Amino acid sequence: MQNLQANLFNKIRTVVPNPGTLAEDLVKLLDISKDSAYRRLKGEKQLSFDELVIIAQAYDLSLDDLLDLWEECIVFQGDYVSSDDFDLEKYLLSMLTNLEKLEQFEQKELYYISKDFPVFYYLMYPEVTAFKFFVWTKTQMQFEAMKERKFSLDILTPRLAELAIRVAELYTRIPSAEILNADNILNDLRQLEYYKDTNMIASNSDLDIIYGKLHEMTSHMEEQASAGRKFMPGKKASAPDAAYKLYVNDFFVGDNTIVAKAGDLRLVYVNHAAINFVFTSTPAFVDYNQEFMNNIIKRSSLISEVGERTRSRFFNLIHERIGHFSRGKMPGSY
Repeated sequence: MQNLQANLFNKIRTVVPNPGTLAEDLVKLLDISKDSAYRRLKGEKQLSFDELVIIAQAYDLSLDDLLDLWEECIVFQGDYVSSDDFDLEKYLLSMLTNLEKLEQFEQKELYYISKDFPVFYYLMYPEVTAFKFFVWTKTQMQFEAMKERKFSLDILTPRLAELAIRVAELYTRIPSAEILNADNILNDLRQLEYYKDTNMIASNSDLDIIYGKLHEMTSHMEEQASAGRKFMPGKKASAPDAAYKLYVNDFFVGDNTIVAKAGDLRLVYVNHAAINFVFTSTPAFVDYNQEFMNNIIKRSSLISEVGERTRSRFFNLIHERIGHFSRGKMPGSY
């Protein structure tokens, strides 16, 4: 709080015509003695919240301005989705809007450290998108309408499939550096295993398709890493495609944090409660997360464009894990 108070008065001194009259201004604004005004200016007396509001209004400072002056404060923006108001279409449209803003900048880059695979790869495959939506709405959000529903591929409407592809396509236009671990696939595989054990998958054919698409997704990520470019499945890498750096860290599994750079704008997106993302541009927090990622990258292996042997070993391990889980049978399928 003391830093906020000191920074506030320093800010005011840069904008008032005669900073020497600041003590006199405080006397009038706060109805206090001159001695009390000087004590507040020197930090010997802490401002009350009401006094902060009065001063901010007098010098045309917003709440955001005050929070920016508070070095210990990190200001996040974002929505908390719940089963009462969560709408999959709005969720995808929000992702689309954020990516469109980033994509407009000439200089842009994303740093992504993952607990799962980056969500954009799931969205490239409608079948995988359908499964992730099922996980979100049935188990994580516990939609009443999903209470008795088993997973089937028809859960995804054409509109949602279209939006998911548009989001994924936009992601491929933004250069990025991703930090992955072979364990990133395990969360998806364990979710599938849970639904197999609880008989929540409508058919073996749907299950086989999901495993097959996870293999395809893994192969596509390997193709991107080999080319050092981002592109959609079924297409080939070309020079105009966004640059792609993939790092493998065998020791550390990330937490789905994204650092975004767009021109002079820098943001950190933080994942929480499974599906939510909040973001902040607080400089100290951005610097901290960028430095953290830089340190992880220094202790990771770059496998995009170079490191073919390490790259093959990494993706083969993921294929093996998918294969291990897919060889299990659903209840009642003996």
